[in-house]
Amino acid sequence: MQAIDGTSLRIGSGECLTLVGPFSCGKTALAKIIIGLDTASVGQITLNEQVYHSTDLSKPLRRDVLLVFQDPFGSFNPRLTIGASLAEPLQLVPELRRETVPERLAQAVEAIRLDVGMLEHYPHKFSGGQRQRLAIARALVTWPRLVALDEPISALDMSVGGDVLSLLARLQAEFGLAYLIISHDLDMVAAMADRVLVIEAWQIVEAGPPAQIFADPQHQLTRDLVAAQLPEIVPDARLELVDIGTKGF
Repeated sequence: MQAIDGTSLRIGSGECLTLVGPFSCGKTALAKIIIGLDTASVGQITLNEQVYHSTDLSKPLRRDVLLVFQDPFGSFNPRLTIGASLAEPLQLVPELRRETVPERLAQAVEAIRLDVGMLEHYPHKFSGGQRQRLAIARALVTWPRLVALDEPISALDMSVGGDVLSLLARLQAEFGLAYLIISHDLDMVAAMADRVLVIEAWQIVEAGPPAQIFADPQHQLTRDLVAAQLPEIVPDARLELVDIGTKGF
């Protein structure tokens, strides 16, 4: 599968970069390459001054780039408790002592403002919004630098999706996370993104801050996307952050 052809990009520390574009344009393939789930035939990726080509991402670096899947109902193994599922990424942190794992899991769940008692239960006990929050906690458990999110609120109703976006914004501010978000929802992009990349046929055709991109789109695809979203989109909308805690778990 082709991802991105002849294009480079950079994600800064603490930045939210979003990828928008039609289906099968290369957004998800690009994200999978960055987090080490797919292989790039050419080119390279640099993380923490270390170079990789995707699936050769080293174990010490793999803990720094984690993914939150689109479907909160299909992203958990129904045979594992939430605690066991959240503990799986900790295999990437071999220096973490076994006796400290429960504390690390509790820190992740508390960061998303859910009850630590949920760790003992199975996924079927929880709503879609709760599962998506727990999926975010699973991505936080290794203390990553970059979290990729594939359509993180598309399977949720509007009010629950808004709560999840507020959570993501708070976590970004608290822990200095960088986000790579794939989305068709331009309202969400306008609220979350620092920069937007518009992708068509495996190429980046337009890039810039969301207020600029959506107020004065230059490429026909961008104009079509904005026209399809109006009148709901508010180009300069930003989530208001409240109750910001101390950085770090």
